[in-house]
Amino acid sequence: MLKGLQIALRNFIRHQPILILSVVVLSAAMVFVMDQVLTRGEQRALDEQSTTNAALIYAMEDSISRSLQAISGSLRSMASAPLQNPRDNQIIIEQMLMSLPQLREINILPLYSSRECLPTDRQLSPTDVVILPPRHGRYWGDDAPLAATSYWPACVPFFVNEKVVGFVVGSINLNYYRDLLHSVAPGEREVSLYLATGQTILGVDEQLPDTIAKQLSEQVWGSYRGSDDRGSFIESYRASSMLPLVVTLKSYDSIALADWLKDARMLRWIFALMIGLVLLMVTVFAILKHKREEVQGSNHLLSEAVRNSANAIIITDPKGKIQWVNDAFTRLTGYSIKQVKGKTPRLLNSGHHDKAFFQELWSTISVGHNWRGELVNRHKLGHLISVEQTITPIRDSHGEIEYFIAVHEDITARKEAEKQAMFLAQHDDLTGLANRRFFENQLNERLRQFSSGRIGLMFIDLDRFKEINDTLGHDAGDVLLKRTAKKLAKVVPDEAYLARLGGDEFALFVHPLSHDSVMSTLAKSVVSILAKPFEYKNTKFSVSCSVGVAVANMGEIDASSLLRQADMAMYRAKHSGKNTYRYFDESMDQRMRYRVALQQELDVAIREHRGLSLRYQPQVDAYSHAIIGAEALLRWQNDHGAWVSPADFIPIAEESGQIIELGRWIIRQVLLQLKDWRKAGLDFGKVAINVSSVQLSSSFVADDLLEMMAELELPTHCVAVEFTETALMVNSSILAHNLARLRESNITIAIDDFGTGYCSLSYLKELDAHYLKVDRSFVDGIGISDSDECIVSATIAMAKGLGMKVVAEGVETQQQTEFLAKQDCDAIQGYFFGKPMTAEEFAEKLSQRALQATL
Repeated sequence: MLKGLQIALRNFIRHQPILILSVVVLSAAMVFVMDQVLTRGEQRALDEQSTTNAALIYAMEDSISRSLQAISGSLRSMASAPLQNPRDNQIIIEQMLMSLPQLREINILPLYSSRECLPTDRQLSPTDVVILPPRHGRYWGDDAPLAATSYWPACVPFFVNEKVVGFVVGSINLNYYRDLLHSVAPGEREVSLYLATGQTILGVDEQLPDTIAKQLSEQVWGSYRGSDDRGSFIESYRASSMLPLVVTLKSYDSIALADWLKDARMLRWIFALMIGLVLLMVTVFAILKHKREEVQGSNHLLSEAVRNSANAIIITDPKGKIQWVNDAFTRLTGYSIKQVKGKTPRLLNSGHHDKAFFQELWSTISVGHNWRGELVNRHKLGHLISVEQTITPIRDSHGEIEYFIAVHEDITARKEAEKQAMFLAQHDDLTGLANRRFFENQLNERLRQFSSGRIGLMFIDLDRFKEINDTLGHDAGDVLLKRTAKKLAKVVPDEAYLARLGGDEFALFVHPLSHDSVMSTLAKSVVSILAKPFEYKNTKFSVSCSVGVAVANMGEIDASSLLRQADMAMYRAKHSGKNTYRYFDESMDQRMRYRVALQQELDVAIREHRGLSLRYQPQVDAYSHAIIGAEALLRWQNDHGAWVSPADFIPIAEESGQIIELGRWIIRQVLLQLKDWRKAGLDFGKVAINVSSVQLSSSFVADDLLEMMAELELPTHCVAVEFTETALMVNSSILAHNLARLRESNITIAIDDFGTGYCSLSYLKELDAHYLKVDRSFVDGIGISDSDECIVSATIAMAKGLGMKVVAEGVETQQQTEFLAKQDCDAIQGYFFGKPMTAEEFAEKLSQRALQATL
């Protein structure tokens, strides 16, 4: 409604500028006239206020002066011939008080009792009257500082031999003059009476206003305008010509303008009503004109809108014969109006809808109801068109159906997009397999539908996928995932449902499962086909998979539990050496719960540094057996007092990322211990610190190490950094930064557990490491396995060829020691020379070695 009014007024203003201008000029003239009338009325009220105040102030001054003259005359008559007899004096005083109600008391006082009446600035004459400021009390001699009443002393001197010997003092009743002033100036006017010296006799101000005091020097009566907290006012004043008194009258504009404000308010309403009536007339005229133009243009607009609508429109008679179609219909179907006029829409029938569909459609529109639905029509050229159709019956003036209007919206592209969106929502866009959500929905649906039989679920995770993704790039990883999906599709049976869950994880379930052995056979096929080398850019790479299998009775398990069981079985396969499969059993669940609990306990231990400690295992020279270094090893005793194996908690810390914070703690503890040993004179060589691959690739561990060493003023030659060769397989800019910082700072680099990973010799050469550590799994075979001895010998020879030194770990026998020395191994570490020990035990061992060397 409001929007329509705005449109009508906007159009009217655009097309009737002269009329609008006339209305604006008329309204402005009315406002101007009203403003002039109000301004003059206000000024007239203020002028009346000023005139009234001047008349009132004159009347008040005259009344006060006459009253005080009467008092002065009476007091002078008594002072000119004072009687000696007090009784006679009292009779005369009582007569005067009866005739002068403005007096409370008359006293005849000697000079010593009335010295306050004696002025200091002039000589008195018998005609003088001395008026003093008001005093507390009822009369002279009743002076009480806290009295509620006050009086106004008027003193007339009496003389003996032309010398003042006393005064006749009249105590004037102030209430008399207060009532007198209020009777002359009623209402909310403020009346004040002052001495000519400025002191207040009656009124709210303590002193005569400065503005009046300044004007009195030039004229004895007048007025001025001002304002205070109550608003603007006019204050008139008049000084007595016969007495040293000034009378003021303050009148506020709000009182003076009260009647004018009422008239002004009424006048404003009258003018507003007149302007409103003019605007209302213009608005009504504009609306009527707009409605007329709207009605005139609606038919033309409707005709053009229908003709040029983007949707196809068909108008048929009650029998369904086409009477008219728009251009959009021709574009949509290929038929022109000449080709379809007089025919029925059956010529668009595609055969996708049965007879019942059209019967329901006609039964709906025949009774006058709208019909809305989707149809598949056939184009003139033969291809199918999906449309959303709305059919509306049009009735004549008698209520009979005269026409049917059908609107066709082409939704072919939308249908295709919906189909594609549905596919993308349910499938992995890289492999085309079902995604995790759709897979879980299908699994849940299958478990809900069937309550008997068996179901098998397989969880497949590619081994070394991250290494290939990091070293060869994401393109290679995508190719590997696509080929994996194709290989899996070849071996899974028809009753299996295959999906990619994300990353390098795939899953499938088999239902119905005829026998549990089907899952074993399928798992072997999956492991076998995925173990075939992956070829990328003319280079072959070995890729395997770890498979977890879970089977269960339908109706006894839910989807999340089945997935969790298969996932745990897959992790068991990974920990069993990879490239294999494992079935779920209850021990896996217990193991998983143990790992979760262990991670939570480890989090508390790292956060509160509780139960964590370090041990130091000596590294000795292979020939002299002198201690030349040590390896720092982490130990953890949980809150229950049990020692947790590093093989259990270190992998958990790496998977959760806790290893980064834990690693910082280890580095600081080792460096602090090194500083203490160096202060004690125990400078025995290097302490090796183990650094995880997660630390190397995800944190700036080298910067942390160097900053701590600089803080503790430790030289770089006293520390070595150990990490496994698999850590080097990650393609990470952070890893490259850490290695570069270690090399440029001359930190010793040692490759730990060499021979158990996948490090290439070319990369090892480029790394320029200082030490290779032969893994204990090969050292254990010395004296037992010729192949292990060959591996150890070859490793030492290779290291020497690359300019690297060799440390053998896990040495426990004399035979192993002698063999390693013959093979030119540089250093040995193992229980044969010392188990991992506390810092105190290690320091004591160093001291014992030093003592033995001196003997």
